[in-house]
Amino acid sequence: CSALGRRAVIGAAGAAGRGVGACGGRRTPRAPGIRPKVPKCLASQQRVRAAVSRAAPRAPVARRTGAPLLPGRGVSVGVVARGLPDDVDWGQVQGYVYATVVQFGLIACTLRALDFAFPKLLGVLGNVNSALPAKAEGVAVFLFFLFMAFRSRIFSPLDNRRPTLKGESKEIAERKRPGWMPPPIAFPIIWSTIGILRATSSLLVWKALGGKFLVWPLMVFLFHLCIGDTWNSINNVDKEYGVATLSMVFVVGSVYSACFSYWQVSQRAGMILAPSCVWISIASFLVFSIWKLNDRQPLYPVKK
Repeated sequence: CSALGRRAVIGAAGAAGRGVGACGGRRTPRAPGIRPKVPKCLASQQRVRAAVSRAAPRAPVARRTGAPLLPGRGVSVGVVARGLPDDVDWGQVQGYVYATVVQFGLIACTLRALDFAFPKLLGVLGNVNSALPAKAEGVAVFLFFLFMAFRSRIFSPLDNRRPTLKGESKEIAERKRPGWMPPPIAFPIIWSTIGILRATSSLLVWKALGGKFLVWPLMVFLFHLCIGDTWNSINNVDKEYGVATLSMVFVVGSVYSACFSYWQVSQRAGMILAPSCVWISIASFLVFSIWKLNDRQPLYPVKK
């Protein structure tokens, strides 16, 4: 419609509201039940608006938790994503994530300090005995990674107590276990072997990368240790067996990532670390089987 036509429509509507016709005369009374004739240009505009409103995508509707509205905005604070339960303890989830990040950050700072101090220490030892650094270098690095394999949890802010044989026997008596589960005495032996293999493979990667600690493959491996320490707190300290079952996905994924990173640097190191992947895969299936045989706790932390 032209501008002149729109003015005519507006003028006609205003005149009709005042009781006069479009030409300034009195409005002609109409019989009841007869709808007024709408100008063609106005009717076309109404049809376009109706078509646009039908074609516009609708925003997804979120479930509300009954939380009060923000003042002056009419938006609920407690809007949650559709499909997520309302009783998730997000504070506990954030606590696990933050603890893992903090632990990894402290370990990264330690590796950076070793890159700075370790060559200087070897230089001091070389001044005392020229043959001493060559012998002590490999031993010192192996012992460092062996310590990290068994005691990386000292960097974690969480309680990371490991289960004892007595506590494990009590757990077996209280909760069902699959028949193929190894006896409790086998776990310390298996983990000790895994720790030695981890230290050996890390030493090979350290040598292959020029004697640097703060390098990508070693960081991936140490991040796997951080995830494992957090999982230990979830399963053995907090007794969140459902959360532990779900979080085994991160433990398994991180150990395979570490093994792949080692393989890219040294195939021998990757093969030495591979038994760790096999054992953790078996352990993850064991955790799932125990969870399935018992009360099947929720796979997320529940608000207390």
